[in-house]
Amino acid sequence: MIIQSPSRQEKSSNLPQWFTHPLWSIVAAFGCYFCVYGFRKPFTAGLYEDQFWLGIPWKSVLISSQIAGYMLSKCGGIFLVSSISWSKRIKAILWSVLIAELALLGFGLAPKPWSILFLVINGLPLGMIFGYIQGFLEGKKNTELFIASLGASFILADGVSKTVGKIILNAGISENWMPFSAGLLFSLPFLFFVWMLQQIPKPSQEDIADRSERAPMTQKDRNQLVKSLGPGILGISLLYLFVSLLRGIRSDFAPEIWKYLGYEGIPSLFTQTEIWVTVGILLINGSLVLVKNNFYAFYISLGIIFLGFILLILSACVSTTFISSFWLVVLTGFGIYLPYLTITTSVFERMLAISKYKANIGFLMYIVDSTGYVGYNLLLICSGFIFPQWNLVHLFFDGIIFFGYAGIVITILSAFYFIKKLIQ
Repeated sequence: MIIQSPSRQEKSSNLPQWFTHPLWSIVAAFGCYFCVYGFRKPFTAGLYEDQFWLGIPWKSVLISSQIAGYMLSKCGGIFLVSSISWSKRIKAILWSVLIAELALLGFGLAPKPWSILFLVINGLPLGMIFGYIQGFLEGKKNTELFIASLGASFILADGVSKTVGKIILNAGISENWMPFSAGLLFSLPFLFFVWMLQQIPKPSQEDIADRSERAPMTQKDRNQLVKSLGPGILGISLLYLFVSLLRGIRSDFAPEIWKYLGYEGIPSLFTQTEIWVTVGILLINGSLVLVKNNFYAFYISLGIIFLGFILLILSACVSTTFISSFWLVVLTGFGIYLPYLTITTSVFERMLAISKYKANIGFLMYIVDSTGYVGYNLLLICSGFIFPQWNLVHLFFDGIIFFGYAGIVITILSAFYFIKKLIQ
């Protein structure tokens, strides 16, 4: 049952002290979204070798189907996530995961190609959950640390969920039933972390004074924000699109990437590389809470994004000639996730704190997320239908240097735009 009270101050004073401690929010956000990945990513651990539909590799079809659901979810989230109230978020999270797990049951039961529909259904509700959780964390003095932990959760969970999927496959469960089985394993810890999430208090008056109030947005609010900061939002959306394309291939085709690099059938590899990336990203993005000045923190965030694209270029240059395949995968992870998570962790948070518009991160987050997922799904469609000869693993390594240079240019242009727009 959701705790309610007549005022924010009274609520905070009545809560047990550990509910208000920053570590409580960190663990709740990290654990909750970590478990959500158990309902989304394990199926990508399968190779689905020698399986095709209409001449297209079956794994590409499955990934594209789930991403289609995610894409629709992100587009709808621009309006739904930005307008949902605090009290309705927990119920929305629970219903979303229940629908996702029932869809995985349908995936196991349905014959090919009808099972595709159930992965679309699986992606539809899951795409909203990040925004629902983020709503409990934004607008606070420790927001960067909180959202960094939320973002770090899916870096690690991406690897762990595939490790779990591979273990289930090695135990003799079929590729069709492995995703549903993995979801069952994650269900109980998911419910525990949702309960933890429910106890997080709203921003205090001090938080509101420092970071601005985050309220549900109306259509008028959304239009005003886009009209005022449109070119800057477009620039950030392009940066997010670049790393989303690379992240998608690196995540969904990890077994193929490792096979290309000479490793095969080692489940722990998926987790080992992401542990390094998770810790590094959490330390870098979380440390931004130490920067109290919103202007300084905003431009430091753009600098971190710039660094991420530099690392992508560096990883393309060194390749496996100078470092091992393991560290190459780690380095590409840093290059991708530094821009990817800094945008949602600090750029939007401090942008709203500076501009003082009536807005929330969920709206901006789902603009860039919908851009990223539309772009990635178009890439999958092109590689499946229009240019079936494309090898996505080769495309990943070839695209790193292009997106690295393009990202550097757009980061610089965006910085100049915001300097002119926000410092008045």
